[in-house]
Amino acid sequence: MKSITLYFVVSGATYFNQLDRFQGWSGTPLTPAGQQASVAVGQKLAAVKFDTAYASDTSRGGQTGHAVLAAQATTTQLQLLASLRAPFYGGFEGFEQAAVWSGFATKLGYPSVAKFEADQTPMALQNLIHDHDVDSLAESGEEFWQRYRSGLAQVTAATPADGNVLVVTDSMTLRHLIFQATGEQPANQAIAPSTVTVLTQAGDKWTVRQA
Repeated sequence: MKSITLYFVVSGATYFNQLDRFQGWSGTPLTPAGQQASVAVGQKLAAVKFDTAYASDTSRGGQTGHAVLAAQATTTQLQLLASLRAPFYGGFEGFEQAAVWSGFATKLGYPSVAKFEADQTPMALQNLIHDHDVDSLAESGEEFWQRYRSGLAQVTAATPADGNVLVVTDSMTLRHLIFQATGEQPANQAIAPSTVTVLTQAGDKWTVRQA
């Protein structure tokens, strides 16, 4: 059974992160602090030999991936895949996240946003966005996950057995991945910009090796 190790690096902080906006497919650049943090992640992972490297085709994905790979002793080409994009929020792209989640919490009868978020799986959160998008553009949770899994299948196929792969990701995507692997919601600090989560994949089994 083929086994690979995936280093999931959350994109560095962007201006939409700074403004607390939904950024699924939106192309917002890294802030200076986000760029510096991405360079620091590269230095932290400099001893890891990446056989392959992937990111979404968004600007933040490319910026983060190139900054991380700049610290590598060998030249590994960053591959950009549209299938590795974060969930598409449709008409909610660019909206203030706190206001949207607060509105859902109130509508569903939760006493606080924290209790609402603790009671929702990543799939359920994406389905709420999909079901309430007046533009009918947002992906459902299942649509997102099927798309992203197809991208990961490409990553797996291109990475040699027992190899290491860099995958630049987004916080909500990583939340989905960790939940799929463990059935548990990750702490917010585990999915913050410029954090690293290491997973091993053996066949269809995912294991969080390090967070």
